[in-house]
Amino acid sequence: MQNTIQGRVCPRLPFGVTLLLVIMLPALLAISTTLRAAGLGDYWSVDQYYSMHPDQKPWLDELVHAVQQDPVGVPAALRQKTIRIAQVYPGLQASSYWSDSENALTGRLDALGIRYWLETRYTAPNTQFDEQIRQIHELLAWKPDYLIYTLDSPRQKLIVERLVQNTDTRLILQNITTPLKAWDKRQPFMYVGFDHAEGAQILAQQFRDRFPDQADYGVLFRSKGLVSQMRGVNFIQAQPAAHRLRSSFYSDSSREGGRVAALQMLRESPQLDYIYACSTDLALGVLDALAELDRQDVMVNGWGGGPEEIEQLRAGSLPLVLMRMSDESGIAIAEAIRRELLGLPVPLVYAGRFTVLHKGMSDASIREQEARAHRYSGVHSNGN
Repeated sequence: MQNTIQGRVCPRLPFGVTLLLVIMLPALLAISTTLRAAGLGDYWSVDQYYSMHPDQKPWLDELVHAVQQDPVGVPAALRQKTIRIAQVYPGLQASSYWSDSENALTGRLDALGIRYWLETRYTAPNTQFDEQIRQIHELLAWKPDYLIYTLDSPRQKLIVERLVQNTDTRLILQNITTPLKAWDKRQPFMYVGFDHAEGAQILAQQFRDRFPDQADYGVLFRSKGLVSQMRGVNFIQAQPAAHRLRSSFYSDSSREGGRVAALQMLRESPQLDYIYACSTDLALGVLDALAELDRQDVMVNGWGGGPEEIEQLRAGSLPLVLMRMSDESGIAIAEAIRRELLGLPVPLVYAGRFTVLHKGMSDASIREQEARAHRYSGVHSNGN
């Protein structure tokens, strides 16, 4: 017999490996959501990691250069090999980051002349863990060369630990650029994304510039996990005493969850000058709440710079947007695969660049930044 994934025939794994995966699945399904989440001190920052591993810094410099330049194709002899890539993405959300990344990955692989077979599964962010485990189990039976996943919650942490210990598939963790210290002797193949702490500090400076004397503010976190810690706690720690944190809420990471949390926040602390939103969906939810309350005196930021945020920026509703050079994440993965095919070492961590958009920018300037951010994912269907 053969296993089939979306109508495509996939060879079976050897019996021993298949048995191991079958044993792993029930254990992972039984993981409790009360597992201890790793704290900020359990991770190395990008700078900390490379200060401890200076031998990898030249590899990183080469990768950064490759990502920012035009593609250099692989030799003809390597174009006959087909690379199998599996992705389990939390892409069911308003943010376009995950779909942009997939388009950038495939666009860059095509430009490099690398043959590939890509299988992708989607879930909502920080939920549906049982479904993610089943998706991973299904895709591992396909024997991919690379598996792209993410790390945010305690359950995902345990899933990753099992994967690193029990499979030879190269594991790429996306949307995280902070290696876990406990995995020092057995790290994934690569961490890639945009530094959440750096983004939080950039936005903290933007709010300080806009409120130079003093301000009352609230923080709207995503669901509990690493991304919320990195984006939220680092923002709070960067603000001076004159910026007084009056309210903070965790949410379910959705736009509707953001709206509900923002309404409660503003009921309890109506004097807020700004609300710091930790994601695109939450920022849009805050805007919904402000419209519902007819409040135009509370500032909120965007995080990511996707099409819905840009639409709100142009409309004047979202005065400040932190934009990722979104495609750099997918391009970096493609370039890392190229390096491995060529027998070159791959650095453990890659972090892409940010820029800031604001309501005073011309439409031409906004479009220029969009073009830089979406070199492969292209102009969005809504014309932005």
